[in-house]
Amino acid sequence: MLRLLLGFVFGALPYVALAELRTWTTTDGRKAQGEIFEIEGDQIGLRIANREYRFPLSRFIEGDRSYARKWQSQPRCELCSKTLGTRTMEAGGKTYHTACFRCLVCKKVFKGGDKFRRDQWGTLAHVDHFSYVATCGSCGRMFAKREARREQILDSNRFACLNCLSNAVLEEKALGLVNERVKKALAKIGIGKPKGTVTLVLVDKPTLDQEAKRIRASGKLKGLTLTKFRTVTKGNVSNTTFEHRILVLYGLPHTECEAVLAHEHMHVWLNELFVEAPPDVVEGFCNLGASNLLKIETNKLSSILLDNMQKSTSPTYGEGYRKMSAKLSRLGWPRLIAEMRSRGKRK
Repeated sequence: MLRLLLGFVFGALPYVALAELRTWTTTDGRKAQGEIFEIEGDQIGLRIANREYRFPLSRFIEGDRSYARKWQSQPRCELCSKTLGTRTMEAGGKTYHTACFRCLVCKKVFKGGDKFRRDQWGTLAHVDHFSYVATCGSCGRMFAKREARREQILDSNRFACLNCLSNAVLEEKALGLVNERVKKALAKIGIGKPKGTVTLVLVDKPTLDQEAKRIRASGKLKGLTLTKFRTVTKGNVSNTTFEHRILVLYGLPHTECEAVLAHEHMHVWLNELFVEAPPDVVEGFCNLGASNLLKIETNKLSSILLDNMQKSTSPTYGEGYRKMSAKLSRLGWPRLIAEMRSRGKRK
């Protein structure tokens, strides 16, 4: 929660209302039209075709890097990223155009002493109006409930912003396409094709919660793996078959869906080996699969999801991920996978 600290601040730079769209060229010659929306450290955020991506600044030619440095040197509005004009307001160490510095619910400009909240995208709302605010369950973006479209209300008070909804996975055919990308990415780190069959199912939140409760799974789940196995022994030979069902929450954007599927495929791999390990080791290892997919992506949502994983206070999912991430840094994927395999009853 932030409090407005200062009133009007007068500057000397003209307000540029037009989007600063330009052609960006990578060092290997690829081109795309986009505009900068942020620069953090050595990462540049570009808005391309209404999607927000992050790239290393070193990926671009010197002319683009020079433009980015100049862009960064100019005082800019925290919300719209355009250059500041003569009428600005400041709060929490951030500076805004007066026209931008307003509550998304009542549309009124904040005044001195007002308390407000700000999301990771810069959107602002009065604390007193927060009951009228919906928060995207994927990216955390705030929007006014009264302005939400019907399709943005998913289920069980779960909301999606328009950006995440624009590429949400809403049918199992799309889920299958996302799954193929996930399997290829996991194969590259050594997580091979499962022995058993894997069935993917899109479900709503009540169904997912019900299935999780049935097997005593806990946490803010967006996916769940259910594994059945059967062992048949003939003489001295035993054969085990597996059937896996991966439940995935309906309406996740592609980036998050990839991370969820990767996490659940790691469970499939562990289940087929009958790995015995504490919950923080199991979930931390599975979150490494999720983070592997998120690091392949270059959009802002992947950065937010990675940051959420890194900062999670959950002893199982957060601390477990940090512990296993540190181990991965020491061992690398081949040795870590070998270590996890050694914990299994089936080698």
